[in-house]
Amino acid sequence: MLGRLAWGLALGIETAFCQTLVSGQVLDLATQQGLAHATIRDPDTGQGTTSDAQGRFSLLVQARLVVSHVGYQTLEVPAAAAFLRIALEADARFLQEVMIQAFQSEKNLLQTPGAVSLLTRLDLERDQELSLAPALNRVPGVYMHQGTLNTSRLTIRGIGSRQLFGTGKIRAYWNDIPLTSGEATTDLDDLDLSLLGRVEVLKGPASSIYGAGLGGTLLLQSQKADYAQTQVQTQSTLGSFGLWRQVLSFKSGQDRLNLHLNYNHTQSEGWRENNAFDRNMLTLSGEVYDGEKQSLQFLASWLSLKAFIPSAINRESYEQNPRAAAPNWAAIQGFEDYDKLWLGLAYQRQLHPHWEVKSSVFTNFRANYEPRPFNILRENNQRIGLRSRVVYEGPLTQKGFQATAGGEYFREWYAWQTYGIDQGQRQDLRSDQDEVRDYFNLFAQAFWDLAPGARLEAGLNYHQTQYRVEDFFQADGQDQSGKYRFEGIWSPRLALNYQWRPNLSAYTSLSHGFAPPTVEETLNPAGQINPDIRPEQGWSWELGQRGNWQNGRGQFDLVLYWMWVKDLLVARRTAEDQFIGLNAGKTWHRGVELSTQYRLSPEKAAFRLDVFANYAFNFYTFQEFVEADQDFSGNQLTGVPRHVLNAGLDLESRMGLYGHLTFQFTDRIPIRDDNSVFAESYALWHIRLGWRAKLGAHLRADVHAGVQNIFDQAYLAMLAINAASFGTAAPRYYYPGLPRHYFGGLRLSYVF
Repeated sequence: MLGRLAWGLALGIETAFCQTLVSGQVLDLATQQGLAHATIRDPDTGQGTTSDAQGRFSLLVQARLVVSHVGYQTLEVPAAAAFLRIALEADARFLQEVMIQAFQSEKNLLQTPGAVSLLTRLDLERDQELSLAPALNRVPGVYMHQGTLNTSRLTIRGIGSRQLFGTGKIRAYWNDIPLTSGEATTDLDDLDLSLLGRVEVLKGPASSIYGAGLGGTLLLQSQKADYAQTQVQTQSTLGSFGLWRQVLSFKSGQDRLNLHLNYNHTQSEGWRENNAFDRNMLTLSGEVYDGEKQSLQFLASWLSLKAFIPSAINRESYEQNPRAAAPNWAAIQGFEDYDKLWLGLAYQRQLHPHWEVKSSVFTNFRANYEPRPFNILRENNQRIGLRSRVVYEGPLTQKGFQATAGGEYFREWYAWQTYGIDQGQRQDLRSDQDEVRDYFNLFAQAFWDLAPGARLEAGLNYHQTQYRVEDFFQADGQDQSGKYRFEGIWSPRLALNYQWRPNLSAYTSLSHGFAPPTVEETLNPAGQINPDIRPEQGWSWELGQRGNWQNGRGQFDLVLYWMWVKDLLVARRTAEDQFIGLNAGKTWHRGVELSTQYRLSPEKAAFRLDVFANYAFNFYTFQEFVEADQDFSGNQLTGVPRHVLNAGLDLESRMGLYGHLTFQFTDRIPIRDDNSVFAESYALWHIRLGWRAKLGAHLRADVHAGVQNIFDQAYLAMLAINAASFGTAAPRYYYPGLPRHYFGGLRLSYVF
């Protein structure tokens, strides 16, 4: 008996002496926000603790830790340093518990007073992984047209639907670096999905700290390495129409460094004529941690692209030969050929237990050469800017309080020349202009915990944009030089969130947003700057509820909204390459958005089966819209379907087999403002099946294959809204969608 006591005492003494006091911080892998109430335990001794409001903890451990948090994947890490920065990856099955970045409030979705949707890696990998469009189209209230891999248009709650080319009136940030230009246009086609860890979609003018964009904001976060893991990965994808995609990456997550080096190449012969695509991209991103109080993020990305342009076709071609390119584009084999570079640094420092500063500097460059049927365009862009904010978090009259104040400024230089074209060859100079765009944005935001479960948000944004145009080409007798400065715009926001049960919350918000016109829209018919053009402005009101039941087995997110927009910007086409901007009226945007998901399989089953369904009812109309002698008041807003439904099944087994089945229904879409022409409704089915496996101690494999548009549905992937006809030619509205097509791939990862 005494021997057993002595042996137990000796073992206890040995265990105590083998333990080490370890401190650290538990963070969200994508946003690097601290996670409160994370559980940290030593699996050898059973001892544990929880993290504080900033995610910090201290614990005596032997050799390793197990870290867990509701809404995140559990992680086991070695206790190899005195201070550990342990980042957890979001679990797509419990999104409402995941911390979001949208309002910089370090709260999860249940505590957020606004319409925000979160896309994880699972959402981005459901399809062919060629574009953001499929994932974004599953978000209620969001609709992304995609005519080709380099031609798309994103709309949120109907805003941006009238943009002639590209995405407008919606802001986007990549690692806190603005992707949106000085004239409020955003190019989302340049980002390969292998770079992204998650995407947050803010719908409507929901966030004061991101410029109060009228349509909304996309926050894109780079993919990061798992903690205490170094990985080399290669992925190859082959598909229909000559598709080949290759990704090579190196990721390493250490105590003081998180690094991701990525090279990706995508090429395709294209389904249509004059539709070949070739893109190469090299990206280095990461974060350096200096202790627990400061960090430095960095981003460097270079892209080279050459993509041929089939353009839109008329109805006769769409019905008889949808593979055809527009005859004028096919005749000259028109294309765009550009190089682009992004550079950015973001610094974060804890100045005091209650004070923090976050600042970033950024620049990017773009050089493009584009032969078109009507001319050849040469353009060069350069942007440099600064974004900085100060955050205070602490008590206010014994209530929780957080405040953010800061600003964003960038200057953009844009120079372009156009040349005549004859049988694809460059001719004489036709225009030579240079623009300088100054974008200035100040913001302030505060959260105040009024009572248990009740949180009030107030925000204010001030924006000003200025253009300076210099015309160096005088042979046409017109001088388009001039300056234009919009009046400053104040955009307030007020919101309230009430979590009345641990698994249920409701919110309401009232906010203002705006969208400045492009430079082309500021020109009058004589080519002079039009001082009467005004930005679009609007007010939005939301009423929403989120929740889950059966311990998170089921989740839902429901929101009703009303948005009123005045000074609607209309681009009237006067020639094949000339547009004039007008403020022509007002629009109503009313709708309902519902997201649901539910786990069908039993808790301890050998497989997991989830079902989801997302629905949007978009009731968008012209309240007042008079252009020339035509009155379109009361008509359905152009370019947006009234009903959109997405649904799907996700299967994952313990043996590594997985599958994704997706259904998408899109209602008919008005193409003209007079509602005389509609694109027909369509329904698409997609499937992806795969197998993930561990091949030994270090090697991981993922083999997958899929079919897009299983039932070979004819549909329109993109529309040229209000396309004009010249001479006897029929208007070209239609970008045909891809028929049934196949893909397959292999991903190999070696983990050190």
